[in-house]
Amino acid sequence: MEAAANNRTSAQPVPVVSQPNEFENMATRLFRAPPEKVFRLFTDPATAAVVFSPNPEDVTIEKMDFRKGGRYSIRVKVPDGSTVRFFGEYLEVDPPRRVVNTFEVSTQPGVVATETDEFEAVGGFTRVTVRWKYPTRQARDQMYGPEMVAAVTAMWEHAARMVEGRP
Repeated sequence: MEAAANNRTSAQPVPVVSQPNEFENMATRLFRAPPEKVFRLFTDPATAAVVFSPNPEDVTIEKMDFRKGGRYSIRVKVPDGSTVRFFGEYLEVDPPRRVVNTFEVSTQPGVVATETDEFEAVGGFTRVTVRWKYPTRQARDQMYGPEMVAAVTAMWEHAARMVEGRP
């Protein structure tokens, strides 16, 4: 972590993506910005597209009622020209520390995961940890692999450039 904090271009250039148990996928990364700024980037409909797709221009925020009990719907155009929808309900909203929501993907009808996003101050940085808890190991594994790691890496690099004021 010490070496990551000394990196000049970003706090931690590649997210750490893992499967901490048989039902969860997890991604974490440090950003060179305070939690309030990172939280706002991840939750404001005007900027959230950068954290939902490797190509933010392919994202349409259809609905983002950001409050406990509110719902969201995000449409992402994928390389083959089709679209995938991500949708759910906000279960907990605790700015600038935590958001918990249900997480469903149109490619896995009926599979409802719980996503927990945590924003933790670490010195002059913010550690973002996102956990997706699935009802089965099979559902978890369908949302994991090299494509998922590449997507999260690209999305969070866009986010880092925005929040850290880099080109």
